[in-house]
Amino acid sequence: MSPFLASLLPHLRINATERYRQVYSRIGLTILLSWALSLIGRADLIPLWLAASLSVQGLEFFAVRPFAKGRFPERHLQARIVLMLAACVAMAVVHAGVVLIFWQSGQPPLMALALMVLVGGALNNVASGVDSRPLFYLGAIPYALSLAAMPILTWRSAREEVTILAVAVGFFMLAVHTIWGRMHNDRRAVVAAREEADRRRIQTEEALSDRTAMAAIVSHELRTPLSAILAGAHLIRAGTNPVQTQATAELIVDAGHLMTGLLTDMLDQAKIEARAMSLEDRDFDVLGAIRDAARFWGANARSKGLVLREPPGEQPAAWVRGDPFRLRQILNNLLSNAVKFTEDGTITLRLRARPAEDGQVRVVIEVEDNGPGIAEDVMNRLFTPYEQASQETARTYGGTGLGLAVSRQLARLMGGELDARPALERGAIFRLALALPVGREEEVQHHAPATDGAAPDIGALKVLAVDDHEVNRRTLALVLEPLGVDLTTAVDGLEALRRLEAQAFDVVLMDVNMPGLDGREATRRLRAGKGLNHDTPVIGFSAGVADDEVQACHAAGMTDWLAKPLDIRALYAALDRARPSNAPEKADS
Repeated sequence: MSPFLASLLPHLRINATERYRQVYSRIGLTILLSWALSLIGRADLIPLWLAASLSVQGLEFFAVRPFAKGRFPERHLQARIVLMLAACVAMAVVHAGVVLIFWQSGQPPLMALALMVLVGGALNNVASGVDSRPLFYLGAIPYALSLAAMPILTWRSAREEVTILAVAVGFFMLAVHTIWGRMHNDRRAVVAAREEADRRRIQTEEALSDRTAMAAIVSHELRTPLSAILAGAHLIRAGTNPVQTQATAELIVDAGHLMTGLLTDMLDQAKIEARAMSLEDRDFDVLGAIRDAARFWGANARSKGLVLREPPGEQPAAWVRGDPFRLRQILNNLLSNAVKFTEDGTITLRLRARPAEDGQVRVVIEVEDNGPGIAEDVMNRLFTPYEQASQETARTYGGTGLGLAVSRQLARLMGGELDARPALERGAIFRLALALPVGREEEVQHHAPATDGAAPDIGALKVLAVDDHEVNRRTLALVLEPLGVDLTTAVDGLEALRRLEAQAFDVVLMDVNMPGLDGREATRRLRAGKGLNHDTPVIGFSAGVADDEVQACHAAGMTDWLAKPLDIRALYAALDRARPSNAPEKADS
């Protein structure tokens, strides 16, 4: 099909619908013009006129009917389009030609009829061709030629009126074209608005569908760790033997880490969508980050009988400047998937780092697993939030599909890309490519290994814990009990201020979001006063981890901040930092 005819196809239905509606009015016009021919003594032309008029109307009826009914014929489509265009032009030619006979009669009533037929035909053509410029011009040309011929035919009988008639014809043609132009633009605006409304409706429906699917996936994924936590808690409450208690506690801890990872991925995805994700900028060793991630996942790999192969020991360090935390997050997601999907064999970590002339280091990290691999048809949706490779994958391995989506977005925020491809024989290769500024090599600090939640020896502390939720207060009491602290609780900011006015405390644990007086405002009022606890360290804790929220806590006067859900090791470390021996001496009140 030619490009011209293909461009007309979307507009033919509107044009055909208008012409299909005009069939009966044109039959009435045919009868009227036949009677008019008899009035001017040209009854001999009536059979010819009827034959021509009814033939083109039958042709047009046959040609436009499929398009008017919305049934675009698949067979011989190009020929059907040409036939419809020819029928439209033939209809205009027949009517525009017959009116010239009435115009030549010189009888004012018949000349007026001729003008009315031409004006009506031109306006009908505006309505039927409003959606397409070519269709409008195809139907308008015969009427325009007939109108232009009228002053010529009048030249001999009324030369003095020819100029006025010619000017009137010109103005009428211009007016018809102007009317069509305005209607055409209005029609395009309406169509564009309708398309935009349809697009937004579809987007809304897809978003609702995505949210429903997301809620179902998250609900399913949360039920697994929640079931483990509740079952473990019931076993402990029932008084199991010490060996079983240890295993149950480990189950609860693992389930808590699973929930925390899920919530972290959801929060990161929300921050990325809101363009609120921020990155650190400091020097670090990429090779060291890779070895740290490999050590972390090595135990999980060994427990499944897998081999986790790191970059060779003689490979030199690669110091760059960027965000090591987000790089480790990407590596953790990739290694987590590799361990999850690999049943036997080897997981290989590779690093290629080479300096570039622009003062940057080209870093390529690859994680190759020995799992079932990735089919080509699912590769496009592999990095889509809340998508899995297949329903079978989701049922077998679980997960929300957020890890890879967040990892790719983080890679792009760092100026790189994360992609995947099938391995040569079996499994998949995930490739992280980054271009990072050259970093300054720093002296490696060797830190003592952290205890796994063991209570530090921080001495007796007077602690005020402020939280509006009873479960959170009971949790704080449970985790602080091994420290031997003197714990007092408050249910909101106002009660906390009353207790702080009446008794001196060593540390305040302050929930940020509470009804009534929240943690930030309570801290501001505490710092503004000159009471017993004016300089007492305040450790805020909240589920909101956005940078602006954390900065607002520090601006309110909080000395430290922890994220919910509370990590017991982080809480113990914060209390250790805040104890009087480590804190600056209080000013005299």
